[in-house]
Amino acid sequence: MDTQEIRSLADEGVRLAKCGRFRDALRFFDEDLCFTQDPTALSYYAVCLAEEEGIFDKAISLCVMAAEKEFYNPVVYLNLGRIFLLNRQKKIAIKAFMKGLKFDEKNAEILNIVKKLGKRRKPVVSFLSRNNSLNRLLGMLAARMVH
Repeated sequence: MDTQEIRSLADEGVRLAKCGRFRDALRFFDEDLCFTQDPTALSYYAVCLAEEEGIFDKAISLCVMAAEKEFYNPVVYLNLGRIFLLNRQKKIAIKAFMKGLKFDEKNAEILNIVKKLGKRRKPVVSFLSRNNSLNRLLGMLAARMVH
């Protein structure tokens, strides 16, 4: 298998992952592991592992490796954030998305996800923790009054 064939396998894996066809994408990625030299393809492989197989630790490690190779690539941080969201780590996911936006502030995919996640308001009573029952009650009341 020559370099061009390997490149086309990785490209097809990325294309399928972008379309949400993670199982199909894994088949292309598993065809030849040379895609690991491409940080973008590696990050999409990691998303596929998290989506299809629920292997979050390995997926996160692979994305971090991709980020070490191309720290300036917003797609890597997009995929890292997606994995953290799948693993129910919203706070860390948002940090990954924000890091991606530092390198491409107009990245539509990241902006769309961040918009869907919404922005938390500051606690009503600032000197109490966000989880304090009084803050929670006042926050719910304030939200109802706004809507």
